Amino acid sequence: MAISRFSYANVRVMDLQKAIIHYTDTVGLRLVESDDQRAYFQADECQDHHCVITTLSDRAGIDHVGFKVNDPSDLVEAAEAASAHGLAVRDVPLGEIAGQGPGVMITLPSEHNMLLFYHADKIGYAGGMHNPVPGVSKNKIGAKVSHLDHTLLSCENAQPTVDFLTEVFDFSCTEKVVDPGGNIIAAFMSCTNTMHDLALGPGPNGTFHHMAFGMHSRGEVLEGVDILKEDEVPALEYGITRHGIAGVTTIYFHDPSGNRNEFYNGAYQSPGRPGLVPPIIWDVENFSRGAFYYEDAVPPAFFDEVT
Repeated sequence: MAISRFSYANVRVMDLQKAIIHYTDTVGLRLVESDDQRAYFQADECQDHHCVITTLSDRAGIDHVGFKVNDPSDLVEAAEAASAHGLAVRDVPLGEIAGQGPGVMITLPSEHNMLLFYHADKIGYAGGMHNPVPGVSKNKIGAKVSHLDHTLLSCENAQPTVDFLTEVFDFSCTEKVVDPGGNIIAAFMSCTNTMHDLALGPGPNGTFHHMAFGMHSRGEVLEGVDILKEDEVPALEYGITRHGIAGVTTIYFHDPSGNRNEFYNGAYQSPGRPGLVPPIIWDVENFSRGAFYYEDAVPPAFFDEVT
């Protein structure tokens, strides 16, 4: 199975216009296209049609996550493998989602929807595709986000989804949090050479914890915090901090509908080959240090508030 990378997150929002302002003026994404039901966004340094979709709804949360495959035949293989695993599968026809080809929607054991697809329309880099301008434009609006890096989905029991992703879709588990019995509390999964493309953490099935936007430096994360303050976007009470897990610099905040976002920098690279190295293991009693290394404490709302 050849899943090439995490491509996008489709999140539900309750006010589409407020979402457009947030993801462009604050987060710093490009608005690619929109209608009265959806808006599509992409980061400056990515060429595919979108990395974030916001879909108008009566509630916040995650609609689905999108992953690209290496070949159209992988879609058939994925559908057959997921069906054999007892998971719900449906075809997504061309035109259902703008800017990409047909795909296969699979409902994971965690009750989240994962859409696999092969083709994405190309919109080019923000700096241009012919004699481009390197670096960030002086006219840049919003934070200096380079790409959508990963998403964390919440579920009651991560183990079945971890098993499916590793055994069927060839993901690697780079780090995990376990209880004294060895049961997984949280898992960090990679299908590329980044530390995690998809993470699973504690919470009700089918819910959304956050999506993270990558930046090139710790300084750009600090600049992102300045933009959050200027735009009066509330951030996590700890402010800028560091995870023990992945070791990254991070700040969390929410879009106007309550979906959690993250600005983030500094994750290590993983081998990019399933099973090549064993995962880092965190005992649950040290989870607070893994989650917030400086503070060694987890705010109650951090896992209680999901959408």
